[in-house]
Amino acid sequence: MKRLAILLLVLAVGSATATAQDKYPSKPIKVVVPFGPGSATDIVMRIVAEQMRPILGQPVLVENKPGAFGILAIEEMARSRPDGYTLQIGNPGTNVLTPIIYKKKFKIDYDKEVILVTRLSEVPLVLGATIKDFPPKTYAEFITYAKANPGKVRYASVGVGSNNHYDMEAFAKWAGIVLTHLPTRGAALPSPTISSPATPTSRCSMRRARWVS
Repeated sequence: MKRLAILLLVLAVGSATATAQDKYPSKPIKVVVPFGPGSATDIVMRIVAEQMRPILGQPVLVENKPGAFGILAIEEMARSRPDGYTLQIGNPGTNVLTPIIYKKKFKIDYDKEVILVTRLSEVPLVLGATIKDFPPKTYAEFITYAKANPGKVRYASVGVGSNNHYDMEAFAKWAGIVLTHLPTRGAALPSPTISSPATPTSRCSMRRARWVS
């Protein structure tokens, strides 16, 4: 079952009208990333930023603002001057699930103050599993093993309500299995828990999957 993490580019409402009379862009553009350096979202944005520079004729600066399920990055973008020079990149976890699950944690009105600009990229997600004392070696074997051990197979994610948390639960429902969720901290760091029998699996990007053994 192929799964993709969709990356979105968003900006504060009011930016379009604020720059309508100016030649845009006339100065550097900043893009706020809700994850740390080295995360899949960060890597994609830095690649895109390099391609944007010669096209726009202006530098595109990438600023990492991880934490609070993406709220810190979203609010920094939303509180900036609405002139189109501060954008934010996110995924369905930060910009779809977070505004629903953690609506009360926001200090802004997400629905009124933030607008999606475009779908920027798609990042393949894989089911990574350790080979240390964990029998399954294929998708089918994993499902069979999980059905025989309901609730005993644990998986890691970067946090409650994150993109890979939602995707793993959707996979479990589709497969008819019960898994136990153990959230970790940070999308950029290779979590040692994913390489241990205690937490043998995770739905993750191809970049992070190389740390699973």
